[in-house]
Amino acid sequence: MKRLSLVFSATVVGLFTIVSCGTSRQAVSTVSDDIVILYENDVHCGVDGYANMAALKGDYQKTHKHVAVVSNGDYVQGGSLGAASHGRNIINIMNAVGYDFVTLGNHEFDYGIPRQQELMNDLEATCLCCNLMDLRTNTRPYKAYQIVDYDGVKIAFVGMCTPYAITSSNPSYFKDEKGNYIYSFSIEDFYDVVQNAVNSARAEGAEKVIVLSHLGDEDEGEGGVNSPSMIENTYGIDVVLDGHSHSLIPCTLMLNKKGENVMLTSTGTKFENIGVLTYHRSGYFSSEVIPTRCLPKQDPSVLKVIDEIKEGYKKVAEKVVCSSVSELPAFDENGARLVRLQETGIGNFCTDAYRTVFDADVAFLNGGGIRAGLPKGNITFNDIFTMFPFEKLAATADITGATILDLLEMSVSISPGEFGGFHQVSGLKFEYDASIPSPIVYDADHNFAGVNGERRVKNVWVMDRATGEYLPLDPQKTYKMAASQYLIVDHGDGFTMTKACTNVKDTGTLDTDLIETFLAEYLDNVIGEKYAAPEGRITVIK
Repeated sequence: MKRLSLVFSATVVGLFTIVSCGTSRQAVSTVSDDIVILYENDVHCGVDGYANMAALKGDYQKTHKHVAVVSNGDYVQGGSLGAASHGRNIINIMNAVGYDFVTLGNHEFDYGIPRQQELMNDLEATCLCCNLMDLRTNTRPYKAYQIVDYDGVKIAFVGMCTPYAITSSNPSYFKDEKGNYIYSFSIEDFYDVVQNAVNSARAEGAEKVIVLSHLGDEDEGEGGVNSPSMIENTYGIDVVLDGHSHSLIPCTLMLNKKGENVMLTSTGTKFENIGVLTYHRSGYFSSEVIPTRCLPKQDPSVLKVIDEIKEGYKKVAEKVVCSSVSELPAFDENGARLVRLQETGIGNFCTDAYRTVFDADVAFLNGGGIRAGLPKGNITFNDIFTMFPFEKLAATADITGATILDLLEMSVSISPGEFGGFHQVSGLKFEYDASIPSPIVYDADHNFAGVNGERRVKNVWVMDRATGEYLPLDPQKTYKMAASQYLIVDHGDGFTMTKACTNVKDTGTLDTDLIETFLAEYLDNVIGEKYAAPEGRITVIK
């Protein structure tokens, strides 16, 4: 991809700054006619920042005639306040702030399509998504774009969600009772769908086009869709406000299909920052990303809504479930999601719970399903719920050694990059060589379609339940597997090789209940040193 350094000149398409704490704004005597768009992405229930956003909005409304607030997806899920209310609490807070436009993140679908539609109906902002299609009617459930006339400057807002939402969320949500897809995210013609939306907006008179994107800037593999590839394969877009990867991009310029500059920016996650995009009447965009800690002012009315929601949840949240002799992190000190990259103590703990409670040979848990680590000392229900906010049901099945090999191969297909489908494991250990190109073959929906080429995964061993001894995996042998329904039944993250599993059983047990059972019946409610660090279940061949 081509990235351009920004020059602070009136001739470029955009300017950017990262605002440092203590930066002051000069008072103005007149109300500016410039257009301000406040933006965020991947808030994931980091609700305190909404009061800062509302206060910032109020301040700008005193100095600017046109102020809008937008979100680039993943707001209703990611913390206990969202999960406990299946997103309702977050929608209530966003309505208190007064959002103008949102797009959909893949996690907006985590509570199912009917719930997602309820929440969007109740959200007072306009939801935009050009690439979500209802295949039964060949229509969009939401507008592709909307044009706003800001006193003579017509700006189109275009929304889009990652096409991989169909696998990274629960695939069964997008199917009918016969297993046929009834929704599509337009993965096969994604760039054409985006271009058609932009062209339509331009044809209706839009002078500028701002994209609310939940695509992310991470590499999705050869031919994969992300925000840089979307920019490079389209034209007519001025600014892309991005989400999905949790990246902090104050601003970068990229070249579109016609070699024109497009601004790309993203604010990180959980309201670490708030973005301020300004269209200046002299004809250019500027962007600044402000650390939220530098915005101590909070809107009292929004803060009241947040505090009331927190108080209602407090009694349940503060119940002590167990204790831990050490911290079990899911992230490193730089914010990298370790559970999506490598073996972790928290992953070993969770998968041991699955394998032990259901007396299985092996257990798997996708790293994207572990949303937080556990602290040292007392652990509350809120800690468990924050770790497992999806309320997934556990399942068991019989799986052959050959299918396990395919599962592990796809698990490490993106390594060394982050992948929500990177699986933490119990009852087995293996090695893999990330220097070998991934041999995974995908179908049109980015589901597993086979293996073609040298495998990355080597030396797989399975623990004998009777002796505790590790024995070489037998591709012909059948093993009992425990995992979430997301993997076994819904084939989440594209792991369709699990369709070959037999004797599939719904345990009826939520993952949070599973953890409490494991703690009470097998660990005496104390997480010991065993889980303080990885123990060699997954080894990278150097």
